[in-house]
Amino acid sequence: MNALPLHPYCSPLSIKSITLESLRFAHAVAGYLPSVGNFRPLRGEFSAYQRLAEGEIKGSIIMDRQEPGVCPPGSMTERAAFRQHDHQPWPIFWTESTDARLVGKMLHWRDPYDRICSEGVYHLPTRRRLSEDKWSAQMISSDPVKLAGEWTSILSNWNDGRNYFHWLLDGLTRLAVRDRLPETTKILIPANPSRFVTETIRLLGLEDQAIPAPAECVQPERFYFCSPTAMTGVWNPHGYEWLRRKFSPHFADAGSGPPVFLTRRGASRLPSNLEEIEGHFSSKGFHIIDCGSLTVLEQIRALSAAPAVAGLHGAAMTNLLWARSGTPVLEIFQPGYLNACYEQIAYQGGLSYQYDILNATSSLQDLIQWCDQACS
Repeated sequence: MNALPLHPYCSPLSIKSITLESLRFAHAVAGYLPSVGNFRPLRGEFSAYQRLAEGEIKGSIIMDRQEPGVCPPGSMTERAAFRQHDHQPWPIFWTESTDARLVGKMLHWRDPYDRICSEGVYHLPTRRRLSEDKWSAQMISSDPVKLAGEWTSILSNWNDGRNYFHWLLDGLTRLAVRDRLPETTKILIPANPSRFVTETIRLLGLEDQAIPAPAECVQPERFYFCSPTAMTGVWNPHGYEWLRRKFSPHFADAGSGPPVFLTRRGASRLPSNLEEIEGHFSSKGFHIIDCGSLTVLEQIRALSAAPAVAGLHGAAMTNLLWARSGTPVLEIFQPGYLNACYEQIAYQGGLSYQYDILNATSSLQDLIQWCDQACS
């Protein structure tokens, strides 16, 4: 595959860049050293898609690429400039392996030669941030815990089960090919699953199949790799439609609830006048929702019933997945961090999306105008 353009989540952390680059250098040097005992540094990468296409391994290619989305002039997609409408080609496929080892917190797939699967790390084999795993995770591995039977994993870069957006769009969507795997296939999920992880697993009826990872080095008897359905945060109609289809039995009746404003508590990038913003939306009949205090089912029902949705940029906007086609949507940004991941969800769902970028001197006039139009 050709190299993909830089993605917003892939940029190194500027404050800790020296430490991060030092770790990257150490990993690169380690790759030239001989393996001794549990010292098993990475020896490069391999493409499971290429092996599958060349008939070297079993599996199936579902599609080689998805058609690109849209990037209208003046859109957040254009302003953010990450090409979030067109990270293609991005094949969707599954493969079978009997010699896979899954290593680290994200359970990255390694072959017997200690090469990492490039699709499993979104074609980004080097460490992107200090917090993603232990510094030695891909250099020193314990003896693998053997897992009898058939297994797959939906852990990967960004998706360690701590972020609602990444869990749904990067993790669960990999199960779109699950009906092509043996019925007995177990699913590896985060070792200490958060509440929304266990709730979504229950809503999908997968409680008996989903197993928290027992260790950071495991060796399934038979491993089924289900590829990510897209680069994170980009146009992904295949994943979007699968999520809508699987969770639609839990939708409320369209328009049966109040309009909602999705706020955030105790998070970064909060507007200094958030209380004033919330007060105005509340006065117009919007229900102020902190999604961190709701169950997943409550979030699904609230958004599927809402005649209008507004909110701060953040993981709560993932719930646009459940909004009805034509629903007016306003996403509020702080200056200095622009990302079109939720605009792309809105385009996929046929929502009437707008955005507003706040700054220290701006008034609330644009928000008031949108709110009045949405409530009319």
